[in-house]
Amino acid sequence: MAESTLGIIKPDAFAAGKTGRIMALLEEAGFTVRAAKTRRLAQAEAEAFYEVHRGRPFYQELVAFMTSGPCLPMVLDRDDAVAEMRRVIGATDPAEAAEGTVRKLYAESKGRNAIHASDSDENAAREIAFFFAEGELAGLGG
Repeated sequence: MAESTLGIIKPDAFAAGKTGRIMALLEEAGFTVRAAKTRRLAQAEAEAFYEVHRGRPFYQELVAFMTSGPCLPMVLDRDDAVAEMRRVIGATDPAEAAEGTVRKLYAESKGRNAIHASDSDENAAREIAFFFAEGELAGLGG
């Protein structure tokens, strides 16, 4: 049974024109794009989305980065979506990411790492609801 996860093509990859290549790689890995929309996050939105990281040394830098330009949140479906997405995107630090992963191919650095992916089924549901209203997903298999 297909499951859903959230991915966000981050401002660095979006600005560098890597969106299509990243989406193609995800589709080649068996994901179906269920919903996607270009967004520019406001400060309060980025702070709320990354609330789990508040208090960590990189939090303010992450919020500033995610509000620096457009990004592309998307809902992706496939079997074992969360685990497979984490495998396909690779380690947070592109220097540690496996060959052929999104981050190895397209990330600039650990902080500018091209893509966000949900890290659990519970977070996937929360993150999808953060960006997409129920009606935006209706009729698309969910």
